Amino acid sequence: MEIRLGYVSTALALFHNTPSSTFTYKRFGALPREEATERLLQVARNNLEATRRILYYNAAHGVRLFRLSSALVPLATHPDVELDVRERFGVTLAELGAFARKERMRLSMHPNQFTLLNGSDAVVAAAIRDLEYHAAILEGMGLDEEHIVNIHIGGVYGDKPSAIERLHEQLPRVPERIRARLTFENDDKTYTLEETLAVCERAGQPMMLDLHHDACNPSPSPPLEYLSRVAASWGGRPMKIHVSSPKSEKEFRSHADDVEAGPVAAFLKGCREAGLPRIDVMVEAKRKDLACFRLAEELAGIRGIKRIEGAVLQW
Repeated sequence: MEIRLGYVSTALALFHNTPSSTFTYKRFGALPREEATERLLQVARNNLEATRRILYYNAAHGVRLFRLSSALVPLATHPDVELDVRERFGVTLAELGAFARKERMRLSMHPNQFTLLNGSDAVVAAAIRDLEYHAAILEGMGLDEEHIVNIHIGGVYGDKPSAIERLHEQLPRVPERIRARLTFENDDKTYTLEETLAVCERAGQPMMLDLHHDACNPSPSPPLEYLSRVAASWGGRPMKIHVSSPKSEKEFRSHADDVEAGPVAAFLKGCREAGLPRIDVMVEAKRKDLACFRLAEELAGIRGIKRIEGAVLQW
């Protein structure tokens, strides 16, 4: 079984290189429209160039899995701005995507917690605009549906069954090309692995399994009991999961600097025994790339696991 580890958004080993520089609407509105637009575009260009350096770094260090920052183009979905990212940055996006494909790098995006498809009509409309932006980034890169956009189910609004039904009612509003790369993740407070999986199976969407969220908000059975169903939800695409460790007993939901290898190895052992040919593992830790490499090193110390690249293992 091939195990690909990845990390989120930025590489700490790269000095002064952020792909998430901001440009607030307050600053935008304080300037003449033309000047404000040009400053905003320059921030976005800088973010995309920082992303280019991260992708080069990943390729040089054997990282084949990476989550792009959602803040690459600030204000892109603001109703008073509404930038067409493919039109404005098409050449750069195409270059980044070509490089990612050449380096066999799977990219993903994860909109913030306010991108919900089971809220009010206004909330859902805003969520669809946000999903359009995220999908446009990946489409502009020329990446297929293996490169996904991941969100949570949403709120409960005092009635979980009704909230789930509203999600299913609203899903047809999401354009099919976006649904083709949309996944749903279990969360740490509300929707468990079992509940999220049931939604995904009914909707025909892949499920993103987060092991730490399951520890915070457990289902009746352990994650491996659901493995065959979760893997089947991916429809032949490599299954992807999220891993992290609690910061402390008191701050159990918060992410630690690094990821404890033991629980990850136990789950991966179950994946190997189930015959999965490959699994992609997104490391959600404060030390980003450094935590990813540390986890790779610790997993490689387990008998039978071979480290074939910086963040790629064979078991």
